[in-house]
Amino acid sequence: MQTTNACINPGRPSRVIWVVPADRSDPEDVAADIDAAPPACSLYEPGAMVTFSPLGDDLAPMVDTRADLAYEAEVHAAAFERAGLEPSDRVANTFGYHLFGTGEVLQRGLEELGAEVFPLGPGDSEQAAELIEAYEIDCLLGNPSFAQKIADQGASVETFVGAGEPFTSVPGYREQLKEALGAETAIDYFGTRQFLPIAVETAAEDGLRVAEEYAIVELIDPDTGEALEPGQRGELVVTHRHKEGMPLVRYRTGDLAELERRGDDLVIPEGVIGRTDDRLKVKGVKLYPKAVPSVLAGFEGLTGEFRLEVDREATDRLTVVCEGTADREALGAALADRLLVSPDEVRTVDELEETGVVDRRY
Repeated sequence: MQTTNACINPGRPSRVIWVVPADRSDPEDVAADIDAAPPACSLYEPGAMVTFSPLGDDLAPMVDTRADLAYEAEVHAAAFERAGLEPSDRVANTFGYHLFGTGEVLQRGLEELGAEVFPLGPGDSEQAAELIEAYEIDCLLGNPSFAQKIADQGASVETFVGAGEPFTSVPGYREQLKEALGAETAIDYFGTRQFLPIAVETAAEDGLRVAEEYAIVELIDPDTGEALEPGQRGELVVTHRHKEGMPLVRYRTGDLAELERRGDDLVIPEGVIGRTDDRLKVKGVKLYPKAVPSVLAGFEGLTGEFRLEVDREATDRLTVVCEGTADREALGAALADRLLVSPDEVRTVDELEETGVVDRRY
């Protein structure tokens, strides 16, 4: 992994144009760096907030210094303002605050904007709906699938900001959530834990605007690594402009999308439309199919063959089909613990004809 450009302008001038090397860093490079300099990697900077992101079967540290957090808050505040949020708004933030820290980072941006934040976190849709109604919340921020559950409990908001899972790339999903929440606006947000944010829609709901003051976004052919021009479809590759803790150069996100230039704006017009590797997001959580075999190996009656089925009904639905026999409740609990997402259904069959991943959402 390239680290020669690691000191990424801590003074944070308004605009910096990088000349970056041709090398690109893969998630495997990050994992190797963590192994070589455990536990926080060679790019750790003291005085940081250390959170985590799934990386294969393990958790990788995500390092932010105080300067990083302050700048990310400025970038988020500007993005939220373009999305139509106002300083007087009350915002329910349903992203998690523990371990992964996404909710914490987003809250700092909302506070920088001047909004009043309700850190509800994920999990209890009924309680969230009650609080949203009781305090006349203006904006809901969270996973679209959880927002649907909150809407099912009768909550309504003026604005929804969705992130963490496919949203506007799913035909009709925006309209469905706007109707369910009684919202005037539903905004798509795209980022990874390594890069928050990458791109955020404006109130016009016409494509994700890349936060170019924070990140350089490029498109490559996922097979050859060749750079692609706007208008083509490929893998998004991202470089930090300003980062002290764990700066990354041309980091391969594994996300499939298109880019187009509209005047001064670089836009992801259709959102993220898929994955370029075997990793996928289900209910806002990165799911790694290669983590499944080690779980199945703990059950004597299973052969190790399996199929993951991902469907979209009102929300994402995950079904795990395994070959052999096992206590399905115990198997479901073990899979949920390893995958960080609970299967909606676990089935066992005597013989499995088709294995792998079947994603029917796109």
